[in-house]
Amino acid sequence: MTESPRTCSIDLAQSSESRAAQLTERLPLTTIIPRAWIGFSKAPWRFVGLTALMLITVSGLSVISRDLQQAEGLWQSTISDLVFVATIPSTLVPLVALLHLADQYLPSIHTPQSTEPAKGRQQLRWIFRQTAALVLLESVILIGGLNTLKIIGALMARQSGVFSAVILIAGGLALILWTLSQTLAIPLLVHHGHRPLAAMEHSRRLVQANRLKVLALLGLLIGVNLIGLMGAFLGLLLSIPFSALLLMASCRTQTPWVSDSRRNILPT
Repeated sequence: MTESPRTCSIDLAQSSESRAAQLTERLPLTTIIPRAWIGFSKAPWRFVGLTALMLITVSGLSVISRDLQQAEGLWQSTISDLVFVATIPSTLVPLVALLHLADQYLPSIHTPQSTEPAKGRQQLRWIFRQTAALVLLESVILIGGLNTLKIIGALMARQSGVFSAVILIAGGLALILWTLSQTLAIPLLVHHGHRPLAAMEHSRRLVQANRLKVLALLGLLIGVNLIGLMGAFLGLLLSIPFSALLLMASCRTQTPWVSDSRRNILPT
């Protein structure tokens, strides 16, 4: 049974509106703080408890790795390296769980363009696997870029030191810009149920369309955690989950030129 021309035209219109919405996504920077506070107030002890688990785990593994490094012997050094490597998944798992928890408790924005978290992909195991793949992929790209710059710089240094310095500076700036473009990749993966490549592309588009807002968001995150560091462990118990809430609130983007989006700007 073939579709009618009317149905096809409706589908084409909806797909074009969806593409236009993606191009006009805007970070709701003015509302992320009240939204984050609303989310935190719904389950403060869950956020604090999960953050405490993460800090205790990472701190414990770091202390063990440092003590083993100071000890003499080949097996102690090997175990120290293994413990250090284990800190990566030990940090990533509670961090992703914290972002997932923040996404659950944040007030939602019900606009036609807001993508609800994928129902079938919201299982933590799936999110952990996709996040691990994303971190691995971005690490390979970053390390590969740094090594490539190092090799090219060494080769060019034999011909011209000035030209080598220019290449290193330009390549370093390119890597910094690329790293900044991936700021929201993990939160977008958690919220939208993206796969790694889709999360990377979505983050790139979103950062490109909201450069100043992303810089303001990074400044806000740095400020919040600097304040948390002043309170040592107890301060971080509040600043880290609040930072997770701010990141997840940033993923709930606005499309201001579409009808019915204005009424959802304030927290509900």
